[in-house]
Amino acid sequence: MWKFVTGQATGSAHEKLRVPCQDRLACIASHEHAAFIAAVADGAGSASLAHIGARIAVEAITAISQLGVRAGRHDHDRVLRDGASLARTRIVEEAAKRGVAARELACTLLAVIATPAGGAALQIGDGVIVVRDLGEQWRWLFWPQKGEYANATFFLTDDSALDEAQVTSLPHDVQDIAMLSDGLENLALHFATRTAHAPFFRGAFETVYSSREQGELVGLSAALSTFLRSPAIRARTDDDVSLVLATRRMVGS
Repeated sequence: MWKFVTGQATGSAHEKLRVPCQDRLACIASHEHAAFIAAVADGAGSASLAHIGARIAVEAITAISQLGVRAGRHDHDRVLRDGASLARTRIVEEAAKRGVAARELACTLLAVIATPAGGAALQIGDGVIVVRDLGEQWRWLFWPQKGEYANATFFLTDDSALDEAQVTSLPHDVQDIAMLSDGLENLALHFATRTAHAPFFRGAFETVYSSREQGELVGLSAALSTFLRSPAIRARTDDDVSLVLATRRMVGS
């Protein structure tokens, strides 16, 4: 059974501008289906309603993913693509309702489905999904997507978003999943070697492994959010940060 921890913090740059946290995340651990579903969306800093777009995105793709798991579907990549398509449609509809351009709700999107029969992962934009199977190797699924210019990326509201979406299958033996918004990329990735920074993930998961609970570890989620607001993190980034840590490893494994 999956257990997970989530953490989120508003970046110091946004606090100075009195802008709300533009990241949103959602996680579901299904005991009945031994499945884990999660999504992380990072609102574009230049978009005035990015936090709303991010919320719509994670709600839409996790809802579609949950329906797919309940229906026993094994085409998880198709489920995620359908979820991203629905998310984009709902964002465009919300923008029209508010009388603004869709780009004002722009966000990136990460999503995963993990079941005993395998799963899938999807990424549009930056941020990163890192996994580990029964071995000890941490590996990223997609290198963060960067645009033509510095600090640019792709967004779900782009006309080409669904074409730019990267999707891959996950094996049935994935044990650990980490998902993070781009504010934490410099801590979690080694850019010179294009590898996942294993010490970051070992340290992050240590207390998660030791818990005997299932589902969300609420106390650890609160502690993680506090840590993400700490001077140690703020010294490395002034951006909003989100982190999801999920595992099905037993205590001591």
